[in-house]
Amino acid sequence: MQGLRTQLVELLHEKPIEGRRKGNQYTCIHADFKCIIFDSTSKSKKIMLPMDVVIEWIEAYHSGEIYPEYASKLKRKIITGNSPWSTTLHSFESHLSAILDAYIEQFD
Repeated sequence: MQGLRTQLVELLHEKPIEGRRKGNQYTCIHADFKCIIFDSTSKSKKIMLPMDVVIEWIEAYHSGEIYPEYASKLKRKIITGNSPWSTTLHSFESHLSAILDAYIEQFD
């Protein structure tokens, strides 16, 4: 799991990633082995995601539970069913899907 954390920090730290909706871009202002923080945009405030939640999304992809073409809300519904984390954290599905897409593009 440490390798995945390292990959995610290198992928995201101080870099923008593209959201699913045209024109949506999320800029990571901090990434470490514990959390990822995205700067505010014209449409959203700053958010912080535990690295464990992000890893749940990556692992769900690797295990075949979710696929990139799934809608973000469907991915969230599938993942939250087995997650020990609050559904509130998974409600940032736009950011989480953008992270997953960036991860797949870079490492898969």
